[in-house]
Amino acid sequence: MSTLFTGLVCNNKEYIHTPLIEIVPIKDDSQLRKAVDQWYNDKSENTGYLLFTSRYSVKYWSLALDGRDPQHVMPNKKVVSIGATTTLALVEAGFLNVEQVEEDNSYGVIDWFSKRERGQVIIPRSNLALNLIPDGLKEQGFQVTTVTAYENKMPSNPKKVDLSKISRIIFTSPSTIDNFIKLYGYLPTDKELKTRGIVTENHLTQILNKNI
Repeated sequence: MSTLFTGLVCNNKEYIHTPLIEIVPIKDDSQLRKAVDQWYNDKSENTGYLLFTSRYSVKYWSLALDGRDPQHVMPNKKVVSIGATTTLALVEAGFLNVEQVEEDNSYGVIDWFSKRERGQVIIPRSNLALNLIPDGLKEQGFQVTTVTAYENKMPSNPKKVDLSKISRIIFTSPSTIDNFIKLYGYLPTDKELKTRGIVTENHLTQILNKNI
């Protein structure tokens, strides 16, 4: 029996890899460029944070810089990262002094910000991003601006496999779960269903509970 991996990038050659998400540029990036201008043109002494939640948000924010120095920010402006992969992408893109949150999940981000000085937070993210982080930060007194940096969509021609030969399925995000249901019509309860991250785990639990 085999493991089916539904995330975008699979590093285990023993898994059957059928990605159920696709990352593409947004058709209209005017709001993203406006957010970039807001970040670079803010010369105030107010505390500000630029929060990156994935390497894809780094990629498309960097493309919108149009040659500007990624690190050209005021001392009171902080670049914050979720997870080592995102931090590595920021370093490779030319960002310095990146602050990485201790816990690589949305709840960890909210907890990290709870111990910081209040201010403006800009979050470039996908079109399907949940509002858990923005709402959590707003409740703590932060001013939050979210901007769509890229589109997370169902692949045009997703590969469907014979689930009778699969014993375990790994989901890497809520959208991989939703797209699996769109493709197969159901979640197989006779398989071992694994998730990456607490947000994905909670999403899976909610769906399973609805079907009880």
